[in-house]
Amino acid sequence: MRRRCLLVLVVVVVAAALPAVAAARPYKVKDLQVISGPSPFVAGCPGAAFDDTNITGHELEPMITVNRANPRNIVATWKQDVGPNSTRADLVASSLDGGRTWTRSTLPGHTACTGGTADAGSDPWVSSDRGGTVYFSGLTAVFSVEATLTAIVASHSNDGGRSWPSPATLAQHAPGNETPAITGSPTRAGEAYVVWADFAMSNVKFSRTTDGGASWTAPVVVDHAVGAAVFDLAPRLLVLPDGTLLTVFGRAYPEIGLAEGYAARSRDGGRTWAPAVRFLSQPVETFFDPEHPEEELPQPLFPSAAVAPDGSVYVAVERPTSASSGAIGVFKSRDGGLTWSSATLPGVSAYAFEPSIAVDSRGTVGITWYDLRNDRPGDERLTADVWFASSRNRGASWRQTHVAGPTDLRTAPLARHNRVGEYQGLAALRGRGFAAAFTLAAPFAEDGPTDIFYASIRPGKCKHHRSC
Repeated sequence: MRRRCLLVLVVVVVAAALPAVAAARPYKVKDLQVISGPSPFVAGCPGAAFDDTNITGHELEPMITVNRANPRNIVATWKQDVGPNSTRADLVASSLDGGRTWTRSTLPGHTACTGGTADAGSDPWVSSDRGGTVYFSGLTAVFSVEATLTAIVASHSNDGGRSWPSPATLAQHAPGNETPAITGSPTRAGEAYVVWADFAMSNVKFSRTTDGGASWTAPVVVDHAVGAAVFDLAPRLLVLPDGTLLTVFGRAYPEIGLAEGYAARSRDGGRTWAPAVRFLSQPVETFFDPEHPEEELPQPLFPSAAVAPDGSVYVAVERPTSASSGAIGVFKSRDGGLTWSSATLPGVSAYAFEPSIAVDSRGTVGITWYDLRNDRPGDERLTADVWFASSRNRGASWRQTHVAGPTDLRTAPLARHNRVGEYQGLAALRGRGFAAAFTLAAPFAEDGPTDIFYASIRPGKCKHHRSC
């Protein structure tokens, strides 16, 4: 639907010191299952532009949240029926029994498929506030003769994601509105925040609701990139324990192949923002599939950010170095985003992409990602697996677990959509454990070329007390 700027950013807020752990309990994957199901739009969306090019059953780009007021309520979202030029709509799936069973829902008025006027929907995100309201953000697109016009929209659910009103518009259809993300307040019922990029103005914008999504404030500029051919993008908002809002975002210089990561703070609920602090600068190079040199390897370079109970912030970023080697970078701040340290996730040497990060209530940091360590050149497959790593000592040591795969990315039809979308979802469960949502192609996909999967990732049985 549009060309993305190159950039990656992953911020993680990690807080107070925790005692070192000699050997954390190994995590195990439970409840691995498809949650996307057959497309509700098998007849297409008559009247929507490019609808005849959309691929029924092609799902990408999931996000997931665990309800802050009801931990058995898990909600996921994704792009449904993605084609080379458009997407029919964003869908939602919700579970009220801790992820065992799921119910799928549409968003009324979101696109032409669900009674609206927009040609397409994209960039879905979900979160919840302390009172249990679940929030959705995304964008809608209208394809005019001259340009693609996109709007930032948001909706809310008071029944755990089963039903939704028509989305409210936070930014009207215009060129350049992109990559929104929504965050429900962990301390206030009825309060949530949306940040997004405005490519046309080269800035990041913010809006807030204090009435459960019934109304939203006029957009406020978080940061403005200065200079020609410079773009701020892919913002993620965190709420620190003291109420400070922290927006982590990327800055791309596509003409010179440079990516930077920044963090901006607001201490007045998003009304004003302090100058952003840079924590990442790295060159960006496009890497191609060695067996199909005309096709790019997945490299969205989008950030994933999380905050720990003690206020520490974590950011995860992919850092590829060649078509056969790469790394996952982990950045952390213990002072609310003012200063940062960086490290590399151990045990990752193959080409790796799309890390997602979360922190549970005990301070355990979890990261999921894809990598190509099991790919075998010459077999005509592009083999990827989903992995998980956990750390109970603020990133000093990590343990890995295989989550899913191998899956053949060459059976996912859209190379320029990064095969599996631009991001995947990870959220903390109550106590210890994580809820993951991710995209798999053949041989796992059941309805179309890809499906969205859910996995519960929890500690296994503990045999030695000091290892627990």
